[in-house]
This record gives sequence, C-alpha cells and structure tokens, in this order.
Amino acid sequence: MTQQGITETRMHSDSNLDAHHHKNDERYPKGNRFLNVLIFIGWMLLAQIPIVLILFITNFSVKMDITSGTLATLLFMMLAAVIIWLVRRYYQRHTYEPMRPFKRKDIMINIGWALLLRVIVIGMSFLMMAVTGQAQTENDKALLGNFQGAKPSPDQLGQAFPVIVFALTLTFVAPYLEELIYRGIFKETLFKRSSFWLPFMLSSLIFASQHGISNWVAVLMYIIMGMVFYLAYHRRHNVRDSMMVHMIHNGVTGIVIIVSYFIAMFS
Repeated sequence: MTQQGITETRMHSDSNLDAHHHKNDERYPKGNRFLNVLIFIGWMLLAQIPIVLILFITNFSVKMDITSGTLATLLFMMLAAVIIWLVRRYYQRHTYEPMRPFKRKDIMINIGWALLLRVIVIGMSFLMMAVTGQAQTENDKALLGNFQGAKPSPDQLGQAFPVIVFALTLTFVAPYLEELIYRGIFKETLFKRSSFWLPFMLSSLIFASQHGISNWVAVLMYIIMGMVFYLAYHRRHNVRDSMMVHMIHNGVTGIVIIVSYFIAMFS
C-alpha cells in the first residue's frame, strides 16, 4: 500500500472513531415523553408556591403578632424544603448529565454572565421607561413594590423575619427551583443531549411567560434572561452554572429588599 493510501486509511479510521465517540456521547430522556411534559408542567406550577406564599406572609405579617408571623414563616420554610427535596429528587433520577464541580474559571465565567445580565436588565429598564413610562415590570412591582409610588411608613412594613426569609427565598430558593425545572428538567427529560435551538428557545419563552406579561419590552427582557441562563447551563451541560448566575442576579434584588426595609424601618 502506498503512503497516500495509508494516510487516507488512517484519516478514514479517525473519522469513524470520532463519529462513534459522538454517537456514544449522545444521551436521551428517560420515560414517556408525553408524561414527562405533564410532569414538567406540574413542577412549573409547584415552583410558584414558595415565592407566592412567602410574599403573602410578608405582606400579611403587618397584621400579625410576632409569634404568628414567626410560626407562619417557619411553616413556610418547612414547605419550601419539601418542595425543593421533591424537585431535586426527581431531577437526580431523570438527569443524564453528571454534576460537575466548579473550578475558578467556571466561577469567573458565571460572574461574567451575571454582570452581562445585569447590564441587559438595566438597559431594558431604560427602554421600558422610554416606551411605556414605567421603569418596572409587573413582576418586579409584585415583589418589590412600586418604586414610583409612595414609600411605606414603618407601621406599614411587614415583620423583619418574614422579610429576610423572603429576600433569601428570592435569592436562593427561586433560582434553585427555576433552574432545575426550566433548564435541567425541561432539557433533560424532553430533549436529547445534542439538541440546542429548540430547547433554548422554548425554555426561554416559557420562563418569560411565568414572570408576568405586561408589555413587549418586559416580555423581551425575560426572554433574554432565560436565554442567558440557558447558555450558562449549556456551556458545561451543568445546571449548577445557571443556578449560580441566577442566584447572583437575584441576589442584587435580595440585598435591595433588605437594605430598603431597614432604611424605611429606622427612617
């Protein structure tokens, strides 16, 4: 055999090995696809409970005594822990992606994603103000109150314990559940591993639809947020990355809530 023939044979062999490796790297969802869709919808609805419930307790705690407010908040924490356990257990049983530890490079990239997302949100807020005259989405008004409205007096504020737990829920619990559901469970129980564009677009649209549709700028902003979270997840096929980006992003809001509360309390 000539040297050229040997080279071509090796190239063909390497090509077959690459194709075989790619085929072996492909992974598929477990179980019935239709049933997985119904389960995903159920998890999506269940994930709304913690943030809605703690928001209700926080707002209603102004009419409660300290004991009632504390007990209600503790009961909420127990319920939230059960929901987290259920979603996490389901994901662990159905994922086809191994959990990967963070390296310094991964942490820095995730911080970069979070900073980019913060810049995008600020820019979209200015656009929303120019187009609609409102600087907040309906979702933000529900969570943070209307920044353009009258500031609450100290006697109109909820109790400190529920407010702090609310901020922590917004910072850690909501991102944890949303990333497990909208990125992890959605992708890994409905699509094969190599799929990108369809889960990328659909998960971002569904994510936006769950955060209040008040105007087209708000819809676009939440779609972009969903896209950023998905890209953070897709980089290593690791839901922990999108969790970190989401928690850093929401953490800014959590800090604002706590600082604003104590400023209003002692002003």
